[in-house]
Amino acid sequence: MKDFLSKFRSFTEEEMEYFEGIGQIRCVAAKTLIFSADRPFSRLLFIHSGIIRTFRLIDSEDFSYYFFSNNDFAVDFQSYLTDTPSPIYFETLTDTTYTEFHKKDILQLYDNYPRFERLGRIMAEQAYLSAADRLKQHQTDDLKTRYLKLISKNPELFQTIPQHYIASYLGVKPQSLSRIRAELAGKFY
Repeated sequence: MKDFLSKFRSFTEEEMEYFEGIGQIRCVAAKTLIFSADRPFSRLLFIHSGIIRTFRLIDSEDFSYYFFSNNDFAVDFQSYLTDTPSPIYFETLTDTTYTEFHKKDILQLYDNYPRFERLGRIMAEQAYLSAADRLKQHQTDDLKTRYLKLISKNPELFQTIPQHYIASYLGVKPQSLSRIRAELAGKFY
């Protein structure tokens, strides 16, 4: 985690010890629901290994929202920042190890070590940019382009995540994704 955080900002040993001390390491089996919707999401999860999928249930149908993997902070920022109930569920797709930080401890961290507050702002900005980019892609890119962008950004997803989750994330039925994959496979052989 220290190596990951140092990409954004340098921290003293004291700051890192405090930060690591407020987190709780969790090791969770694959296919475990770790957060249910309809309550505020008041924690940050730093993923050491594994994949977490977020999804929504709309009329009892499951829609993949986002995938978090190694060195990601998994969070529903809208719920986290506004203390409003989240419509999103979090589940592990693989055996996953993460460190969990509660919001009250993060706020105390910001008070004690202001450099972490800047890191929090940078993370929020990146989450916003990622969401804006995804919205733009859905509005302007065809399925093949969206699929290729997802592969290039997250190649590890395609080795472990079931195709129906990827199709749901891309906003299509699994059959449509299968056609695109077959078409692309034909071009590469």
